[in-house]
Amino acid sequence: MPEGYNAKVTAFMMEIMPKEPLDLQDVPEMERRFLNYVQKCSEWDMKVGNQAAYMAIGITKEQAWEWENVTKGNPARTDFIKKVRQFCGVFREGLMQDGKVNPVTGIFWQKNYDGMKDQTEMVLTPNNPLGEQKDMKALEQKYLESAYDGSEVAEGSFTEIAESSEGAEGQKD
Repeated sequence: MPEGYNAKVTAFMMEIMPKEPLDLQDVPEMERRFLNYVQKCSEWDMKVGNQAAYMAIGITKEQAWEWENVTKGNPARTDFIKKVRQFCGVFREGLMQDGKVNPVTGIFWQKNYDGMKDQTEMVLTPNNPLGEQKDMKALEQKYLESAYDGSEVAEGSFTEIAESSEGAEGQKD
């Protein structure tokens, strides 16, 4: 870790921390605080992240989750927090695409912050690859008809032929 890194991060956190309490219904003020946070990230050459964004706005991650997932409340605030999460997610995606973050870390972020899932869906349907099972009598009749050039064979009018010891084609070894 470069010398002075912790001092830089701590100073940055102090810079973005709100000085005044937030009215939780004042969406324009939340937007102003978020844009100020993004500007400060650019000035200080710091990465954008959800936790720091929430701190800069003056809310907790629990409040952000509730605003996004609970349908009661202020719809403008819900839209705002979704935009914040999307902005942070797109930033992380860019870091991953550019190889600037460990893939395991990126996957963790995407699962925990962006709601992505690593899953395979399998739809199982009962299916017989040979088709529907036929009635034995119908199969027997169809077989006999094909053996006797399509002419219908009366039931019980055939006899079984025993296989010879010479084989089915009558060839000797």
